Amino acid sequence: MSLALVQYSDSESDDADAKLPSNNALKRKRSASAQASTSLPPLPAAFHDLYSTSARVSTSDDPSLHGGRKRAVPHIQGNWPSHVYLEWLPSQAESQKLNSLIKHVRKAIEGANSRMKKPLSIPEIHPSLLSELGTPIPLHVSLSRTLQIKTDDRDQFLETLNKSLHRAAVRPFDVRFTVLKWVPNYDRTRWFLILGIERPAQDELNRLLHACNDAAKESGHPPLYVGGKGDGPMENDGTIDIYIANKRKKSVQDEDTKEKAKSTIDRTQNYHVSIAWTLTQPDLEWITLAQDVDVSTFIESPQTPFEVVKAKIGNNVHNIELDPRKTSLGKRRGLLGLG
Repeated sequence: MSLALVQYSDSESDDADAKLPSNNALKRKRSASAQASTSLPPLPAAFHDLYSTSARVSTSDDPSLHGGRKRAVPHIQGNWPSHVYLEWLPSQAESQKLNSLIKHVRKAIEGANSRMKKPLSIPEIHPSLLSELGTPIPLHVSLSRTLQIKTDDRDQFLETLNKSLHRAAVRPFDVRFTVLKWVPNYDRTRWFLILGIERPAQDELNRLLHACNDAAKESGHPPLYVGGKGDGPMENDGTIDIYIANKRKKSVQDEDTKEKAKSTIDRTQNYHVSIAWTLTQPDLEWITLAQDVDVSTFIESPQTPFEVVKAKIGNNVHNIELDPRKTSLGKRRGLLGLG
């Protein structure tokens, strides 16, 4: 059975046409809508905290669901994967600069490869700037490993971290990017294209890392950037050997001297922001090529300072402001927002 088209009289058609807006009216409406969308204020930072974790589509590790990436730390029931970090959500202009930098690396690799008598494998570079849905992804500077915190220990860890950061008395600060590098994760299952960070004027990054490591160790977790398993994207640039040497020396010193030596270790070469990744190890030529890029021609520093340390426990993100006068975690219904 076929469906017949509904027939309208000429007068009905004329009335319908009269009610339709003209092309000029439609253009004006679209223009006004576009202006309104561009003038909307940016979303508050807390909005991104609510959606900081992708929806879980599998209870087991399935790399095919994550572009071939493998889970670095296996999920264990009752453990909450946790991470302490500084967050940077690039503005639209900053994202464009970062994209230009990544594209420059791709083109430089392709250009150099085309001039070789024996071409090398070209890594597939995946930017870390957008989610699969095309929404901006905050970038971060790690201040801890991925910690496995048990359910009953979450409140205590946050209290310990808050007190340690309060003692550090670090004020909001700016950073400057210095170099582009390829570095692997500990298992060498992924390589990251990272922006290295210059040592801030008041040594804020080392002070924050020292405070976060103290909190981790006091809570029974391993510290970050001491050369142990799971440290994350890093190179053995000498800081690991310095740490081991200092640790041996400290065994014959008194407690006060040990603490002073520990806090003066400079780990600036470890601090970074990852902007892209690949599953295959880049050839030495591509590693050298990245280091030769003048980062300052693309981006020098984030537009906004770091003002908050974030502690993500499971899917909950807690903010600790970098101001000694403000000691709350921003959620006064209990440290985990549960009470």
